[in-house]
Amino acid sequence: MKDIFITSTLKSERNRVFNPKLCQRLEEKKVKCHLPQRDTNQKGSDLDKFKQNIEGIKNAKKVLSIGLNETVNWGLETGFAFGSGKEVILLTERGHQIPVMSLGMYSRVLEVENLDDIDKYIDELICFIL
Repeated sequence: MKDIFITSTLKSERNRVFNPKLCQRLEEKKVKCHLPQRDTNQKGSDLDKFKQNIEGIKNAKKVLSIGLNETVNWGLETGFAFGSGKEVILLTERGHQIPVMSLGMYSRVLEVENLDDIDKYIDELICFIL
């Protein structure tokens, strides 16, 4: 079982670059991550990717929802996790507008000045995860 499933859009270049960096820093700190862009077969059909991501959520203790460039898929994964009784943590930048329907799904919220400054908040994030 993984400690965390990271849900974040792959439709944005910024997220595609940020997600692996965050995952790497978490794994350096011994947090076991499911990162869909790495751990889900991105060449499979949409249905295959969906099923693999749902299994990834089921096999994680908690879900880390990256509030940046949100998409419908991000909302579905966050909603599925919440509806399944998983603890959902939101990581976002201060002042970023999160979709209203997802606001009540988070047990913890970490708002930072800049998501790219991972070293400034990584230890606090790990306290939320573990």
